[in-house]
Amino acid sequence: MTEPASFGGGWIFEEGLRPFCESVAEFCGYDFDDADWQAVENALAETDVDKPDGWYDHPLAGRVPMTLLVAADPGSSVVFVRLTGEPDDRTGAQIEAALHIFSMYTVR
Repeated sequence: MTEPASFGGGWIFEEGLRPFCESVAEFCGYDFDDADWQAVENALAETDVDKPDGWYDHPLAGRVPMTLLVAADPGSSVVFVRLTGEPDDRTGAQIEAALHIFSMYTVR
């Protein structure tokens, strides 16, 4: 069995994490709700991008199953994110576009 592809690594502004999660989930066909957000938000405080086991992974079990991984960058205003799975071309392009947008702009 092959390991799922890891892609879409990068950072986004921390204040945009929830809308980023909701956007990626939408592209995957997953309904990201308040319980999902609570899980990600609560886990984020215990993460650290500089530690090998410092990432939190959250499954997005939708039409295109993916796993969202997040890690805080202590002392900064960014969160590192990446995804694993095997998205189709369209979903992959949408996720890459979301990463670009959320790393360039803050959400207010």
